[in-house]
Amino acid sequence: MSASSIPSLHDRMPKVAEICADDADVLALSVARFVASGYMTSDVACWDAAFDGAERLLGAAEGGRLVSGVVGILRALRAEREGDWSFMPATCCRVTENECALVALIRCGRCRRWEALSRDAAALTGRADAPRLAAAIRDAAETINAAASRLQPANASRPLGAPLH
Repeated sequence: MSASSIPSLHDRMPKVAEICADDADVLALSVARFVASGYMTSDVACWDAAFDGAERLLGAAEGGRLVSGVVGILRALRAEREGDWSFMPATCCRVTENECALVALIRCGRCRRWEALSRDAAALTGRADAPRLAAAIRDAAETINAAASRLQPANASRPLGAPLH
């Protein structure tokens, strides 16, 4: 019997390393996944895991600021988005279509592409505009960029810009 010619769901889903430009994107996505899990399960352990991971990598103050910024993004997304939101577990190497769009949106904010940010935030929410989401990403962008410089590899074992994941 031959294998199916229909690709599996995983074959159609990109990997974290394919969509995240750097370690800060990977960390922001991981934190977003923990926070989304916390919303879904009402379990504070998910939020604790987000803080633990960010604080381990960035220190208590900067890690807390990063988690706070990502929480602001997800709160805005929950308030403005029309429809369901799909996400993978925090340590999964695959990325949903929704997560790809979120990472791209965060990248717009990190690169200060404000027009694209406003347009793409609206598209992600399914609304004509999404001012709360765009503002949350603008607010978090500098914290995520600051994290990027702290997360750069200290040695040459991992090429510069190669994601943690």
